[in-house]
Amino acid sequence: MKKFAITALSCLCFNSAQAGDVDMWEHIGKLQDQMVLVSNQIIVLANRIASIPAGPQGPQGIPGQKGERGPAGHYQAGSGIRIEGEVISANIITHQIGELYQGGIVFWVDNTGQHGLIASKNDVNSEGIQWRNGESGNKITNARADGIGAGESNTRLIIAEQTIDNQTGQFAALLANQYSVSEDGETPCVTPANPQSLCYGGWYLPSIYELSLLKANLQPQGLASFAPDYYWSSTECGVSKAWLQNFSTGEVLASDKSSTLGHVRAVRQF
Repeated sequence: MKKFAITALSCLCFNSAQAGDVDMWEHIGKLQDQMVLVSNQIIVLANRIASIPAGPQGPQGIPGQKGERGPAGHYQAGSGIRIEGEVISANIITHQIGELYQGGIVFWVDNTGQHGLIASKNDVNSEGIQWRNGESGNKITNARADGIGAGESNTRLIIAEQTIDNQTGQFAALLANQYSVSEDGETPCVTPANPQSLCYGGWYLPSIYELSLLKANLQPQGLASFAPDYYWSSTECGVSKAWLQNFSTGEVLASDKSSTLGHVRAVRQF
């Protein structure tokens, strides 16, 4: 395209040089007209070229040489599971009865060994305490559940029902629920808690089944110390009675919520 424009311009200049008898300004004007004409022709030609459809794509060339394989990546898929390249490895952490863990002592584990129940290392209270919250607590709480994990829901029900009329009293389920301890299982947590150290909450008063399991799995083996006395469970027996266990004789019985002063051993799930 550029060659065409240059050639046309050269011809115009040559014609200009030959016309010596024509007035210079008149000749320049004609020259400009011819240049405009040529420019328009160039534009038309360029548009025609641009409108020509592209031809079919040619065949693909030979692939280049394959590059080197990069280093294998790694991904932590979950607790104890690691993926590195195409290799999946598992380092599953399991727990056992008697293990010191999360501020307490493991007294039951499920079939996987990864989940279970922990008991506080020590009694929450140094002296016995009532199951109910004083005279205002003489009522049904519907905390009748039993079995593993049942103590947690029982504890919630007891606190909800026992604090409606008296928000200042102290009773077994409330002591267990308010318990919190550091990793060593001995040092109480402070409020507000220090985020630089571990503090374990979420404790509850065990169901009678959980309490019996706790005694059976920890006391005979000397894995924890207990008072030779009564320990409260969260399982209710009626308006005036709840289940407890004698940790001296192993006897399980329903006793009066107000006149019996029992010890409290808090438990939590993991």
